[in-house]
Amino acid sequence: MGNPGPGPNATRRLSVWRSNFGSTALAIMAHFLASSTDDTQPPVRETCNELLDGFAFLFQDLDPSKPENAYRSQFLLQLLAHTHLRPCIGCPDVPRLDTDALKEHGVKGAISLSCAALERAIRLFQRGQLHVDDQFSSRGKATARTPLKLNKSSGKETSTALSFSEQNWGACTRQY
Repeated sequence: MGNPGPGPNATRRLSVWRSNFGSTALAIMAHFLASSTDDTQPPVRETCNELLDGFAFLFQDLDPSKPENAYRSQFLLQLLAHTHLRPCIGCPDVPRLDTDALKEHGVKGAISLSCAALERAIRLFQRGQLHVDDQFSSRGKATARTPLKLNKSSGKETSTALSFSEQNWGACTRQY
């Protein structure tokens, strides 16, 4: 009969886990862009272009000329810590799932998700699909809001087209 795959509860939890990468990346980038928008700093679009150039957003000190500093940016480390490492603290060892091996090698997937989530966030701000001011509540707290986009077939607005999903960002994630 073959492996039926993960059950609905596991699939839902994986979806929530993945979406946490997307929303946390939006909050991190919104905070960075908001803190760097004054009269002496370039506009948001220009800053985003600079971050994407050579994937600078993945490098320590945002300097892609030093390959040894790849995957050491504050953006990446903060996102990885909040979305993956913190939830893994104290997780039980499940021998049938070989969780020890997952802890040791599974971080590669979390790093890939982090990179893709950061790229998505930067591109949404770069294209003007998100605005920095819309990502904060009236009390100044970060609130990740995926914008709505018109679904031409249904005629309704939906966030699906811009969401951080396997369908939209799976290929990009696997490239990291």
